[in-house]
Amino acid sequence: MAKIKDNYVTHGISGKIGKLVFKYNKFRNPYVSLPPDLSNVIPTKRQKKLRNNFAKAVDYAKSVLKDPVKAEKYLTGDNKSLYVKALKDYLHQHKAARKKAARLIIDDTFVLKHHLNLRQIKALRTIQKRGRISNSDYQHLNHVSKPTATRDLQDLVKKAILSSSGIRGAGAFYEILDSEE
Repeated sequence: MAKIKDNYVTHGISGKIGKLVFKYNKFRNPYVSLPPDLSNVIPTKRQKKLRNNFAKAVDYAKSVLKDPVKAEKYLTGDNKSLYVKALKDYLHQHKAARKKAARLIIDDTFVLKHHLNLRQIKALRTIQKRGRISNSDYQHLNHVSKPTATRDLQDLVKKAILSSSGIRGAGAFYEILDSEE
C-alpha cells in the first residue's frame, strides 16, 4: 500500500467521487476505497416495513410541495424546509395513529353494530397493528380490485370508523377516526 504524506490534493476531502469513496481512519488519515457490495444483502421484514413507511412519507411530502393549500399548513417561522416539515409530520402522525388504533376493540358486538364484512374486519385488524392503511395496502391484503377496496374503505368512512387523510393519489391513507377513542 502506497502512502503519501501531506497530500494537498486529497487533504480535507471526504465523500464520493465517481465510484471511489474517500474516508478517514481512526487516526484521521485519508484513504480511498470502493463502496461496499450490498448485492447479496437481504433486508429483514422490519427494514422493508420501515423503508415502505418512509417511501410513503416521501410521497406525502412531495404531494405537499405540489399543492399550495397543503403547503400553507407548514408555513411557519422556523428554518426547516417545507419538505422536511411535511416528512416529519407524516411520520409523527403515523406513530400517533398506531397508538390510537391499538385502543380500538373489534369484537362481535362492534362487528354486528357496524355490519362489517370480513375484508373490513381484516383491514381494521391491520390498522390496529400499523396505525393506518392505504388503498393499495387494502387491495394486497384482501386480494381485491381497486374499486372494491375504495368502496369498502369509503363504507368504513361513512360508518364513522375511519377517516380519510384528505390526500388524493400517492400518500393517501385511512386511519381510525378520533371519535372512536
